[in-house]
Amino acid sequence: MRCQHCKKQAILKSPRLCEDHFVEYFERKIGKFLEKYKIKNKKLLVAISGGKDSVVVSYVLSKLKEKFNLQIEYFFIRLGIPTFTEKSEEIATRVTESINYPLTIYDLKKEEGFTIMDVKYKPCSYCGMIRRYILNKYAFENDFDYVVLGHNLDDEVFFIFNNMFNKNITQLQRTGPLTQTIKEKKLVGRIKPLYFLTEEEILLYAKLKNLPHIGCACPNSLESTQKKFKKDIKFSRDQKLNIVYSILEMKKYLPEEKVELKFCEKCGYPTTSDTCKFCRTKEKILSTL
Repeated sequence: MRCQHCKKQAILKSPRLCEDHFVEYFERKIGKFLEKYKIKNKKLLVAISGGKDSVVVSYVLSKLKEKFNLQIEYFFIRLGIPTFTEKSEEIATRVTESINYPLTIYDLKKEEGFTIMDVKYKPCSYCGMIRRYILNKYAFENDFDYVVLGHNLDDEVFFIFNNMFNKNITQLQRTGPLTQTIKEKKLVGRIKPLYFLTEEEILLYAKLKNLPHIGCACPNSLESTQKKFKKDIKFSRDQKLNIVYSILEMKKYLPEEKVELKFCEKCGYPTTSDTCKFCRTKEKILSTL
């Protein structure tokens, strides 16, 4: 199998590329993403967890920083998961040091008084909510234009099918490569530069670039629905892209998710009730410690 651009040995079947052309293709895809969604002259908060996705997006953005005039800060949340958090933080530190950027570390225990291990019921779902809250709050208070996430094409395909299986059709409005910043509502937009890239492509890029990343899953997520979905249901790269492109087109005809936002009575950040889920969760956890 030969590269579609030259006669060198291809290292990937789809697209059929050699090592040099694959790296060029991968970085160009992220550059085109930034161009398409006008991510230029922006201040970005990059969430780095130590996993392959966040490590790769952190590395590539550092290479594209000057071209797009980006102001970047890397942000790690110390969740307090034994061994896993320590390994993740070590990798995040190594990566940011290698690209000569400081790493901001948010210690959940020190700042909020609890760790993820203090969540006794469905820690994965609460972990996601807690991380989103902290990222949004820090980004808003420090005047960032966007939060950068490492979500990839496989993650988005799972999100689409999971909501379809559960008949959460209006939730499909939430899929997409970015959300807009609404400062008056204290909401900072999120962008996903890896949105159109597969896990296979991301893992290959990390390998070719010798980027360290944590190779094991979080112990709290071993039985997650997402992992089972990815293991049991297989799509080709083109099929995944077609699924996402179709949903993005269909979104134009889906009913908009109508949510009335107010501000939390305790923390002042957006919520649909009087007290946000983060504050309710924090209060419940601290009452048991």
